[in-house]
Amino acid sequence: MATPWEDPIKASKSLSIFAGTSVSGGAWGQVFSDAIAQFNRLSLANSLGITFRQANTAPDPSGVGGADVQFEAASGTVTFVSFGQQISVAASGTALNGDTKQVMTVFGVTKRIAKAYIVVPATPQVNANPTRGVGDGVKLVIAVHELIHACGLANADHSPDDLFNGYPQVRAGSKPQDDKLEVNGPKTLPPLFLASKTIAAIQNNWK
Repeated sequence: MATPWEDPIKASKSLSIFAGTSVSGGAWGQVFSDAIAQFNRLSLANSLGITFRQANTAPDPSGVGGADVQFEAASGTVTFVSFGQQISVAASGTALNGDTKQVMTVFGVTKRIAKAYIVVPATPQVNANPTRGVGDGVKLVIAVHELIHACGLANADHSPDDLFNGYPQVRAGSKPQDDKLEVNGPKTLPPLFLASKTIAAIQNNWK
């Protein structure tokens, strides 16, 4: 079930996101920028009520300052410090999915997200005989999927019909730029699209 962000952030209808050193200038650098643009395009087209903006400062390890979200690429576990507490986020370096840790505040039965940390696989791969790295199109799907988690959606909110599918099947193209992820039979990504279930979940979490 989706969890809303802290009220001031929710009211702003915007999340700031910082690209860590494993992303900026590396193999994920352009994909990261494209993912923000693609999410914001989908948000405008579907009235999601939330957009991302790139930040120049990492989340403050001791408090609420800095970016709301941090984005890293890795093979293995990445450790962050948030509100003075160490947290770990794991990603298989060759997998086709990332992981997002939502850091929450809890007051009684009320939970709110205060920060989020995304880790995507450093070199996602496909068995194309031989095995090779996937194209940027597939990496873009992975990145935007994790941005949706950063918006507050959980694994239980996964949809079979769009880019928020939890277990897409990779289809290798003749070259990396032709690689696709298949969801619910013949539907393939890219291009990126959202189904009604995911749209409603994001809208309800940000209204």
